[in-house]
Amino acid sequence: MAPFDHALSQDFLEALRKEVARGGWWRDVLADPTLVIATRGRSLNVYWKGQSLFRASLVHGAIRVTTHEKFLLNPALEGQVPLNADGLFDIAALTQKGFLDRYEDKETLKKLKAAAGRFADAEKSGCHEIAVRNAGVIDVEIAFPGKYVIEETETTAPRVDLAAVESDGSDARLVFWEAKTYDNGDLRTLTEEKPATVCGQVGLYRSILAQHREAVEASYARVAANLVAFRDMGWTRPLSPAIEAVGRNTATLRLHDEPAVGLIVFGFDKGQRDEARWVGHRSKLQQNIARVKLIGDPKQIRI
Repeated sequence: MAPFDHALSQDFLEALRKEVARGGWWRDVLADPTLVIATRGRSLNVYWKGQSLFRASLVHGAIRVTTHEKFLLNPALEGQVPLNADGLFDIAALTQKGFLDRYEDKETLKKLKAAAGRFADAEKSGCHEIAVRNAGVIDVEIAFPGKYVIEETETTAPRVDLAAVESDGSDARLVFWEAKTYDNGDLRTLTEEKPATVCGQVGLYRSILAQHREAVEASYARVAANLVAFRDMGWTRPLSPAIEAVGRNTATLRLHDEPAVGLIVFGFDKGQRDEARWVGHRSKLQQNIARVKLIGDPKQIRI
């Protein structure tokens, strides 16, 4: 695996502190507990329902921020656009009001979220609900760099959805979670001999974490310190006592001998939960994966 480090440098943090003093997008992000901030080493992402509203990086000592062009479409648009006889749409008025061209205040952030929400599927939206409701979540959308062999085929590792910090006596444990909606085919066993695809994903994550234990532990200890620094800048998202302790260097973060990678399944009702074929699939998942949470509403999931 290529070097794994999701923590921001002290220079990056200092530039973000100056950004708070300037007001604008970063101060508004810190004031919004419904957003998820994920550090990426040389950059950070601000997520809304799995969509990256902002990507910030440090360039020559200053913060450079970008957003995806599709999020700048004004969500308040509701009028009709004439189609002329020559086949051209009359967009003269649209060019004036169709796009957000300036970040002004929290109302702009609200509009960006509304636009981004249109591109969020059920799985990404559910993961977001879990992340914002669990103070122990330390990262989302985690990619492990490099190539890996799965069933004799070289591929990049899929992204694991969530990482969380749990209290573990006087120290803390790092736990990863793969999250799927009930209708995801990766949850279902095709034959008696072949486990569901998600079992292979979880096994791959465990193997990667075991091989690169020290780098991952050290990186997330520094990420915890980053999140505490955000809190000190005015971030309103609650942080768990475990993250606080790791971030302030009063607890040690560990993966343990067997890295913990669990499975979360959501997006089902009582009838689907009790359906006979699903009960069989569920049983096999629980046999292969030590930690399995099955709760229909992602807003009710606690990790």
